[in-house]
Amino acid sequence: MLLSRRVFTLAALALLLLGSLTNAQRIFRPTIAGPSVIANPQIAPGVYLQQYAYNTAVMGRALSQIPPYAFGYNPYPQVAYPTAPVVPAAGLGVNPYALSTTGGYNPYLGAAAQAGAAALDNSPYSLSTTGGSPYSSPYAASPYASPYASPYGAYGPVGSGLMGQAALTDATGKYFKDVQQARISRETSRQMAMENEKRAIELRDWYERTRPTAQQLRDKDIAAQLDHVRKDASDVEINNGRALNVLLQSIQKAGQQVNRGPNVPVEEDNLKHINVAGNGAAGNVGMLKDVTNMTWPEGLQGADFDEPRKRLSRNLVQAVTILKDKDPVPATTLKDIRADYKALNDRLNDSADDLSPSQYIEARRFLNHFNQAVRALADPNVGKFFNNTWTAKGKSVKELISHMSREGLSFAPAAPGDQSAYKALYLALREFEAGLELAKK
Repeated sequence: MLLSRRVFTLAALALLLLGSLTNAQRIFRPTIAGPSVIANPQIAPGVYLQQYAYNTAVMGRALSQIPPYAFGYNPYPQVAYPTAPVVPAAGLGVNPYALSTTGGYNPYLGAAAQAGAAALDNSPYSLSTTGGSPYSSPYAASPYASPYASPYGAYGPVGSGLMGQAALTDATGKYFKDVQQARISRETSRQMAMENEKRAIELRDWYERTRPTAQQLRDKDIAAQLDHVRKDASDVEINNGRALNVLLQSIQKAGQQVNRGPNVPVEEDNLKHINVAGNGAAGNVGMLKDVTNMTWPEGLQGADFDEPRKRLSRNLVQAVTILKDKDPVPATTLKDIRADYKALNDRLNDSADDLSPSQYIEARRFLNHFNQAVRALADPNVGKFFNNTWTAKGKSVKELISHMSREGLSFAPAAPGDQSAYKALYLALREFEAGLELAKK
């Protein structure tokens, strides 16, 4: 009997429970036994309490899988919590770990703190300054405020994406700007190189225009020589014919204006001692004009010089006679003349200690002039010296200049004994040249 009651009771409870589970939306009606209880009320049109609770649980599980920073929210903001308890009504949550010195909020405060004293050594993670706790907060001195801080910071994923795109755009713009700037620098460098080359060409052109040419240097040298000769030429310059030739060239440059020059006479006897030569002629035959009456210097009249001296004099007379007949000097005669000259020159060198300085100098000068005569004998045009072609002619400077210009002659060095005639002709040429310059003005 007792067993049957228990079974019946369990069966009734099972049916009741099954009915409540299968009919989740069933509304319980009030009974006579007492007030009615609605287990699944309708909280909105078409939405019951159990359905709303189920929806909320599903949404909670889904949202729990999404990190807070995906919504731009940092669940670990680095803010300082108030050190004193805050009333919840103020809108801020109560920090249970705040360094509160008042009781009732910090569970790690000691009894003294609960009474109002500040005991900071109760929390194992507090920044204790008295208790020397071996367990300090692992994030107290960390360079990062929170290991779970949002990687996007305060901008969020969208803002961070825009920031990255802006940075990429800025970097791209700088890249192309740098490329263009490099091209501009390269073109500037090329332009500078071209400008330098242009200036170098202009410098070379300027140098070529301003530097004196060979002809200008020659004219300048001739002008300097002429100025010197006009003032006072030395005896050496007169006797070697240089001073006379400088005046001759200055007069010849006047061209037809020579006829406007003054009348400066020259003596015929002086012209006989003036030696001239054709342009490019070798040597000077001045010593051979009167070879039969040649006067030898004292230093060459010794007994040691007699044999080569007499033989040389004899060969010279023979050579001049042949030239006056307009025939060339035979090669054998020229060979004997050169041999005798060499013998005289060697014996003069050997007897230098036996002669006085003046004797040696006079003999050496004579042989130097004689060497010019020996060289002239080998010139194919040497016959013109003896047929009155290459001679100084004219009764005045004007006529003398005209003859020399027509024959292409110039003044040759003076032979021994011709110095006075050269000095007189120099003075006559200088006077004529000065008068010609006045006539030009």
